[in-house]
Amino acid sequence: MSGIILNTSGSTDEPKQIGHRWAYIKECAQRSVKEIGLTENDIVLDVFPGNTIAHYTITAFPALISGAQLVTANFSAFTYLELFESVQPTVISLIPRHLELLSKSKKWNSIDMSCVRYMVTGSNKIEQSFIDAFRERGVQLVANWYGMTEYPPPVMIGYNSTSFDFKTLNNRDHVMFHPVSATASLAECIINGRSTGDIFDMKTREFHSRRVHANSKTWKTSI
Repeated sequence: MSGIILNTSGSTDEPKQIGHRWAYIKECAQRSVKEIGLTENDIVLDVFPGNTIAHYTITAFPALISGAQLVTANFSAFTYLELFESVQPTVISLIPRHLELLSKSKKWNSIDMSCVRYMVTGSNKIEQSFIDAFRERGVQLVANWYGMTEYPPPVMIGYNSTSFDFKTLNNRDHVMFHPVSATASLAECIINGRSTGDIFDMKTREFHSRRVHANSKTWKTSI
């Protein structure tokens, strides 16, 4: 069975390689196109390495199959903002580590990012201050995707917020939450019958923590 081996980002656990069928990667990219609403009028700025899952399922491949203009570059805090101003992208994807580096740039405080209608983020835990930093610079919508590593498409999304809506984006994703104690509001996320090791606060609908000994087979693989 033909497929591709891609690397996870390491944002929630140690980086690892995950195998997927090409048909599955295309399906994931199509789901991203639908969620983002990508069209040929969009400009996607992609700074994820070409061997990562995010490159294929969130930025580059979705841009290609939707007919959007795609601009790819290695991320550099020294050149990203200049490239951004030149390209004027409508769709970007960045994680907290990117902000740590960008905030050291002199251009960061004055950058106008209002051309961005949809920004994808996701990591071990997204802080509201991270979302607010991009909103303050004009980004119209910051979408916090949960479930984009071993199982690429977003399972849940928080729009301009660290709280998730707990709704599935596709009826193939069966999401449950199992209480971790009788008294606390914390529960572990289970997707398609597999425990993810991720703990959520059911009152705030926010990611809380990850089990220290969570296994490396969180998501269903397809190869």
